[in-house]
Amino acid sequence: MSTSKAPLRYLMVLDFEATCDDTNRIVPRGEMEIIEFPTILYDLEQDKVEAIFHEYVRPTLHPTLTEFCTNLTGIQQSTVDAADTFPNVWARYQQFLRSHKIAEEPSSAVYLTCGEWDLKTMLPLQLRLSGLTDITTPTGSLTSPYDRWINVKKSYQRLHTLRYPKGMDGMLRHAAMELEGRHHSGIDDCKNILRLVRKMQQQGWKAKDDLPPPCLQLS
Repeated sequence: MSTSKAPLRYLMVLDFEATCDDTNRIVPRGEMEIIEFPTILYDLEQDKVEAIFHEYVRPTLHPTLTEFCTNLTGIQQSTVDAADTFPNVWARYQQFLRSHKIAEEPSSAVYLTCGEWDLKTMLPLQLRLSGLTDITTPTGSLTSPYDRWINVKKSYQRLHTLRYPKGMDGMLRHAAMELEGRHHSGIDDCKNILRLVRKMQQQGWKAKDDLPPPCLQLS
């Protein structure tokens, strides 16, 4: 582990998709599972995509996707049936972060999400459901870099002095930008969020100004 704090270099644009239904009875909220796991590693200084991690995940608690979930996300049953379960995908994701030295220098990168759900709710839930404790502290919080993220909704709201934060669709409309790809496709959402980020930077936004305060970690 590096002893000096590395400057911020990367944004990790993340947008999970998960099992769901419109009644909350077939798939209770406490049993939702990640079915799409995308991350775009964006180099702030070079203004370029450094790498992309993108895998689908096979759910185990509710292995059959609801019609609502497929219609919302576009993810087909055959896609998740052919995918690995979360622990195997998670292991490859950890290797992806290590290959870009994020694990060694967590201060060099920060997650950027459209809302709080992905890292505040969904990742901790999935880790619990999968029995994975490798990034969990004794208090149940997540270790760096998973413990901090920029919520682009709030950043966009502050940049444009809006009364209320907007969702991705609303931000794109406000920015006079067209949606590219499919909304609620995790990887397409990541790409659209990154398009917004690039425009925000042209308008003067700096990621370092919106960094959340460092969290105290238990050793």
